[in-house]
Amino acid sequence: MLEDRKNALISALKDEDAEVRKQASDALLKLEALFELGDILKAYKDSSKQDKFRYIYSLSKMKHEKALVPLLYSLRDPDEEIRISAIRAIGDIGMNKGVPALLQMLKDSSMLAKIQAVESLGKIGEKSVAGTLVKMLPSRNAELDEAIVVALGKFRLKAAEPLLVKMMESKFPNVRSAAAWALGELDI
Repeated sequence: MLEDRKNALISALKDEDAEVRKQASDALLKLEALFELGDILKAYKDSSKQDKFRYIYSLSKMKHEKALVPLLYSLRDPDEEIRISAIRAIGDIGMNKGVPALLQMLKDSSMLAKIQAVESLGKIGEKSVAGTLVKMLPSRNAELDEAIVVALGKFRLKAAEPLLVKMMESKFPNVRSAAAWALGELDI
């Protein structure tokens, strides 16, 4: 079955339409990456920091749940920058299966990792996490509060309105600005 898909895509590389050729090429790259996923994970474990960033970037472009496995492994990396990149990649993939791991990252020792986890949760759009995010406000960190308010705006939950109105009184201008934007995004 995968062989039929691969052959169809290879044939499409010769299509007269440039957009068809481009889409076929992109699809082939994703398909080949899925076949190589086991090799990627093995190589990732022993790779340099620079190579880990490359692997994480490649995985983020796959948009496939199999790509989550090495990314979830990356969340345990002692390097803050690697964890943050993996968190961002999970958000880019956009699958609900990444939500539990992102919720765990809200407890990370790195404030930047927490902020990225909130941003990725907002990108995925899983509304069931709104209650967890609401409990974090106010956090005493302007960037974290802003990320939470933006995520709540992306969820478009009318129930968040009282909190967002309250966040309009934040001492941080970036939080007030985000709250104004979020209030404009809420469902009526």
